[in-house]
Amino acid sequence: MPSPVSARAAHAVGLESERWLAPALVLASVTLGAALQTSGGTLSPKALALTVAAFALLLSAAVLPRSRRLAAFDTDGVPLLAAAGVTAHFWALYTSQPINVLGVRGAGLSTGLSTFHVGLAVLNLAAGVALLSRRFAFTVAATAALVAVHFALGVWIIQHNPGPPIDVHIFQRDAVAALRSGTNPYAITFPNIYSHGNYYGPGVVVDDRVQFGYPYFPLSLLLAMPGRLLAGDTRWAQLVAIELAAVLMVFARRGAWGLLAAALYLTTPQLFYVLAQSWTEPFVVLGTAAVVFAACRRPRAVPWLFGALVALKQYMVFALPLTVLLVGTPFNRRRLLTLLTKAALVGAAVTLPFVLWNPAAFWNSVVALQFHQPFRPDALSVLAWWASKGHEQPSAAIAFVMAGLASWLALWRLPRSAAGFSAAVALTFFAFFLFNKQAFCNYYFFVIGAMCVSLAAYGEPVVTPGPTPDTD
Repeated sequence: MPSPVSARAAHAVGLESERWLAPALVLASVTLGAALQTSGGTLSPKALALTVAAFALLLSAAVLPRSRRLAAFDTDGVPLLAAAGVTAHFWALYTSQPINVLGVRGAGLSTGLSTFHVGLAVLNLAAGVALLSRRFAFTVAATAALVAVHFALGVWIIQHNPGPPIDVHIFQRDAVAALRSGTNPYAITFPNIYSHGNYYGPGVVVDDRVQFGYPYFPLSLLLAMPGRLLAGDTRWAQLVAIELAAVLMVFARRGAWGLLAAALYLTTPQLFYVLAQSWTEPFVVLGTAAVVFAACRRPRAVPWLFGALVALKQYMVFALPLTVLLVGTPFNRRRLLTLLTKAALVGAAVTLPFVLWNPAAFWNSVVALQFHQPFRPDALSVLAWWASKGHEQPSAAIAFVMAGLASWLALWRLPRSAAGFSAAVALTFFAFFLFNKQAFCNYYFFVIGAMCVSLAAYGEPVVTPGPTPDTD
């Protein structure tokens, strides 16, 4: 007789098979990737149309049911869709510059891109092998090859862009230097590297200095710190985070679609742009992958890892209601409270020391700053599009309402499983960004990562309920 845990796991798999979730995760991630590739994550009619289409795909798959008889499509259909998606990714990479700003010029640009394209060819081969992989030993080898080649391409990106002209890189660099010298990173200011202060709001730039400290939670700084201290650039830590997230996807479930998910994630065209710009979302994708991996393999670690995930960035507070999907069925309030309590302990342990160091500076840099952030007309969002048509700027509250509605739909319709949780994360934050006053490549990259993580944890259709990796 199956144990209660395996019975819940089988029930979760069954619910997953009653949705078009797996095919939609592939299609939506590829479509959203194409949107980002079209405009670099800024507003354009084509990019917005593709972004809305990707959101509609994910939303429809989460809400609309399907007959279990149609679940058989997933077994062959999902790998085919993934192969087509990876092919589309490589075409985009081969036919455009891997990042918006390259450090090499002239003849060096041609030589540099030739080297990069050779690396892409090897990565393409590794991805093709990964897509065909079935045996566990073969999976390990394919994963190692895929990650190693991708890491080498990431090294090329970092070396050819030693000083990206973006403020987030300056924030991390100077905050690490401050912390290393014993200075509170939330009590410092930064140079304004732009010729204006339009990105920060009125009164934030004074005497060409940005009047706030490190603008993210401490854990993201602590994760970036080894890259700066050991290799001179925080992006080395972000590159490692990208590869680790892919590895966790692969091994979330044996015999499932982890390699497909990792191949889709690592070949997302704008991933190299995200890395080059030093955005911190790779840490958030890694945190999501770690929580889902633990939910599939080591459930006792879930609360602690979830606490770390929420402690990465301010917007991760929207993931708190979604923990209901991690508790499983039947719903157990005590189990949920235990999870949230342990998560709170982790969040407090890494965040509270910095709060107590200088409460006013922490509040100004992490919380108050968010209210000063201006409406960005170049954002890849419905609100920016509406304003571009000559209408009055919509209220920023719309994003919170849409995130709340998406979260409610996710809790109502998505399976209470690891895959359901990550899909809920993708849907909730997709809604939040799509209707936000600021929405750019890095935010949507996180959504793509969450969709790939969900695919990796998705249970392939089963005929007879039985033990799953959730019981390992």
